[in-house]
Amino acid sequence: MTGGFDQLDTSMREYIESLADASRDVAGGDERRARYARISRIRKWRFWDANQIQVMINAHPSIRRAFPGFFTAADVFANLAEFTDNLRLDELEPGLRAHARTSLIGEGVIYFDEAGSGDVRGIPVHDVAIDLPVTLGGQVEQSSAIRYVLGRGERVLKPRQSIYLGPRHLIVAGAPGNGKTTISKFLVQAYRAAMLAGAGDLSADHQEVISGTKAALERLGMALPMHRRWAMRIDLAEYAQEHGLDEDSTLVRWIAHKVSKRSDLGEVKARALLSWMRQWPWFLVLDGLDEVTEPRVRKRLIQQVSEFVNDAEAENCDVLVVLTTRPIGYTENIAPSQFERIDLDYLEPAEAVRYGTLATRVRLRNDLDRIDRVVRQLKRAADDEALRNLLRTPLQVLIMTIIMDGTGRLAPDRYSLFWGYYDTVFKRERDKQGGFHRILQEHGQQIQELHERVGFELQLRSEAGERSYATLTAQELESLTWNVLQDAGFKPSGPDADLLAKILMAATHRLVLLAPRGDEGYGFDVRSLQELMAARRLTTGPLDDVMSRLRIAAPSPHWRNTWIFAAGRIFSTPQDHVRQAVVQLVEAIDEGADFRLGSIVPIAPQLALDLIDDGMARSLPKWRDRLIAQGLRLLHEPRPPDVLAATRVLVRFAGSGEEQRRLVADRLRDALGGSASARATAAAIQGFVTAVVDEIHAHPDLRGLRSVRKRQGTTPPPEPPNGWATFNDEIATHPAGPQSLIKIRHAADAIRSIQARGRADDVDAGMIIEALGDSDAATALAAALKHVVTHQPRLVTALRDDVLPSIHRVAIGESLQQV
Repeated sequence: MTGGFDQLDTSMREYIESLADASRDVAGGDERRARYARISRIRKWRFWDANQIQVMINAHPSIRRAFPGFFTAADVFANLAEFTDNLRLDELEPGLRAHARTSLIGEGVIYFDEAGSGDVRGIPVHDVAIDLPVTLGGQVEQSSAIRYVLGRGERVLKPRQSIYLGPRHLIVAGAPGNGKTTISKFLVQAYRAAMLAGAGDLSADHQEVISGTKAALERLGMALPMHRRWAMRIDLAEYAQEHGLDEDSTLVRWIAHKVSKRSDLGEVKARALLSWMRQWPWFLVLDGLDEVTEPRVRKRLIQQVSEFVNDAEAENCDVLVVLTTRPIGYTENIAPSQFERIDLDYLEPAEAVRYGTLATRVRLRNDLDRIDRVVRQLKRAADDEALRNLLRTPLQVLIMTIIMDGTGRLAPDRYSLFWGYYDTVFKRERDKQGGFHRILQEHGQQIQELHERVGFELQLRSEAGERSYATLTAQELESLTWNVLQDAGFKPSGPDADLLAKILMAATHRLVLLAPRGDEGYGFDVRSLQELMAARRLTTGPLDDVMSRLRIAAPSPHWRNTWIFAAGRIFSTPQDHVRQAVVQLVEAIDEGADFRLGSIVPIAPQLALDLIDDGMARSLPKWRDRLIAQGLRLLHEPRPPDVLAATRVLVRFAGSGEEQRRLVADRLRDALGGSASARATAAAIQGFVTAVVDEIHAHPDLRGLRSVRKRQGTTPPPEPPNGWATFNDEIATHPAGPQSLIKIRHAADAIRSIQARGRADDVDAGMIIEALGDSDAATALAAALKHVVTHQPRLVTALRDDVLPSIHRVAIGESLQQV
């Protein structure tokens, strides 16, 4: 017996005989007997080899059509007509074939944005791909991003043929610089490589990308996807700018437009793509929801995403959608039955060192001495408690390696890190002889101010509905440069016209922070650098003006990262009075903010935790302690949207010293003896403590925070017996004009409706938003709500997540410019 079928047959019979053997039972043998009873009913079996399967598939083409992603050869495009019921080959095949091959080369690169490298080809994304840790659904269960997405892609099939029961699609949320776009590009490349591998009409460059992608996956312990999918990545900001409010716009039409632009062989129609989607598996990345900020456009876009996934399910299409966003400001909970949210975690120090080493080797290539020096410094930073705080995201690690390769000096906060990057790049280019050396040396201040003005202008534009994809035309960039020079006393229209041209050239060709963005104009390829420059512009001028701007920008999720950079710049200044101004602003940010119900749903606790987590006040106990006091107020609110993130901040703070640990423990005790909302929030945070301590490798003693209990003898505050009656009295007696009174009553009715249902619909939200736009009505609502919110967590949650985001997202550019 040497044949494979004979061996399999013998193994099956031996297995059944082993189940009949009771001699090895140690616990009654119930499970063995049940298994034997089931399998002994099988009287006959057959084995099919690959040749038999191929013959059967050829004889029954309907099977091949049902599972083309598994059965079809890599050069499927050459026989595409077999898999479409009603399309001519010349209508669809050329565009999709050209798109798949061209995109494999053209879209699979990233740019390190290093000045003066002279290399505009970019770095293949597979050369620097890493698999980032993720937390699943806000829980403590962890996986890794690439592995999780590719695993999902193998399990979900056509809805009526799939046994996968959970949400099909994924929302990947990650902090600024956390690698969302890089991961999305690599995933798309993985599916393109899988689809084209083995095709007979690929160039050497195509083969190199496929081999590189395969090698990168093997380095990460994975392989090319078995289930071939046609892959596409959509920049949502670009889509929103082009078609965001068009009533007849759809994602499929935009995809058809993008595919057509990649092909010289004709236009691909949306109806053709729909037929293709019914026949062939898709992988679609929708990148950058957070960059679509204008409320109407964002709502319309989310509606289109929901329509797309629901229509795909109704049509029994095998489609996997991955949507990326920043977590700050994401409250919509898009189609929870369709989308599962996973959160990109911070890198652990060892992971950060591995990525930094990989990126440095790719960037510096054969310069072994420089590579060795940077890696040594990176390892030292990983062992330094203060600097370890910076080794959290791929972008920050990359910037650290560039600074280490230059000046080598690091400060333990994000603002100083990013500004150190600009300073390193600028000084290196300035010190090079020839070329732009003199311009950079003599006019560095003007070039710096140009970057700041451009960053601020782009940040303003990107929050407006019509300019989500923020760029400056060449003429607009020249105009800004003209203004910078004129403000400095130059005459750009006269004798200094040549200087204007040279500064423009230096800013866009030498520093390479301002770079061309397709046919649209100029912008920052790295959004965090745009936000850094906007922050510097925001903090330029008299202190009172700066604080006024920061007060305006604080509630906006679009400006949050800029706001943190701005506070970081102020804290980097060794002047106590400006640091005090920032802390006082945080402490008072919700006062007099009835237009956003600041006293009911405050933003101060989250702002304070963001500043604590940034590290800017780490070595300044006076300001750190006042900020953490504000941050710990979060314990007395209804469960925040991201409990796990809040727990990480509190555990990291508690781990910085015994006094800090006692402070967090004491505030947990207070909350556990407080209102129902406080008790629930404190218990939720305690539920994550052990996992977070293990995740960030904190001192084991911090696990004790999970066991903290309320103070002995404390009893929860009783619910006011007449809370809603007092609410009604406040509404009925508030002095206001007739129009304001109407708005007040409508909003009060909406609040009662929300309290009864536990959620806000569009009608309720609209009535409350209209009232908050009237100062008298807003004051009345805030005063009335104070009587009931302490014991109405569902009402506060609905206001926070369903109503107020529209107010927080209102464009504030005009207000900032007026200040």
